[in-house]
Amino acid sequence: MKAPTFRYRYQRRPYSLNAKGGYTLGESCNDERLIDRLIQSYSLRRENPSGQWSDIFLDRHADISEAFAAKDRPRIERILRNPASSDIFFGFDSTAKSLRIGGQRIEDRRSPGLALDALAALAEALGTRNMELPENYYIWRIVPIHADELLDQIDRAVGFKIPVPNPFPAEYGLISNRGIVSYRVPQALYQAWRISKLVEGMPNPKVLEIGGGLGRTAFYARQFGIRNYTIIDIPVSSLAQGYFLGRALGEEAVSLFGENAAEHQIKIMPPGFFIDGTERYDLVVNVDSLTEIGRAAADQYWSAIRSRAGKFLSINHEANEFTVAQLIREATAVRTSRMPYWMRRGFVEEVVEFTR
Repeated sequence: MKAPTFRYRYQRRPYSLNAKGGYTLGESCNDERLIDRLIQSYSLRRENPSGQWSDIFLDRHADISEAFAAKDRPRIERILRNPASSDIFFGFDSTAKSLRIGGQRIEDRRSPGLALDALAALAEALGTRNMELPENYYIWRIVPIHADELLDQIDRAVGFKIPVPNPFPAEYGLISNRGIVSYRVPQALYQAWRISKLVEGMPNPKVLEIGGGLGRTAFYARQFGIRNYTIIDIPVSSLAQGYFLGRALGEEAVSLFGENAAEHQIKIMPPGFFIDGTERYDLVVNVDSLTEIGRAAADQYWSAIRSRAGKFLSINHEANEFTVAQLIREATAVRTSRMPYWMRRGFVEEVVEFTR
């Protein structure tokens, strides 16, 4: 991607963003039991990813699967504690070995500015910052945008101080007085806020997320008071989520596949748990993945969503072979809304409410 084209990734003038970049140092802790649990849970997983994720699993994640299959403890500890040493995050986060070969991608070099731009978009979505008006850009008075000021504004809007966990070393992002803010942090914050609004007024709502990335949306959903949360994902991604959430929230807040789960824990489960299950959910969420797993797998998920969800939140782009909008058009007895996604240009936010 050439630099002149990259300016279209921003939602405002890049030169108004007072973004300074830095790397996380990481944090040490006693994670031995958490790693034991992840090894045991991974040994029970049998499913193979589909679509684009099949290639990533067979290529980028092969060494990770081998390390866990062999129960090679030193390699496993290095993979989990220092994700930049492997591709465990490849496909959903920039702290990955293959993305660092030959230097950072332009997307990662611009991470501080993109993160600050996204924080400003989040503050605008929350109504705590006025929307910029491009028609006024002929006025050459630039008011610089600062990370800490935006975070304070967002705190006031959501009613709590936004935490920014940095358990891993070598994560590059925006320097703030709370830690390094990667581009994924404001995205997850917005998604958690939208989840909280869609289940507002429900007693102890049950939320399920298909494809949880690193688990940041689940982490921030807990800050909004949502306790009954399930993530459905493929094996290696589940390892990343289990380790991150165990470090960020404490390992007792997380339940892995094969363990007895409590209602208040974040449950990390394989696709079959949802596709072949019977439990109902107040809200099912999918962000940037349903159209990447192949139509056959997406149809299986869509069938389960239609039969067992009260509402469905989709945040996806429409540049793949099929779209979520196509799936929605096939449904009956639904109420839908569609709008541009506040946080990322080219993405669509759709909400489906199933009327039974």
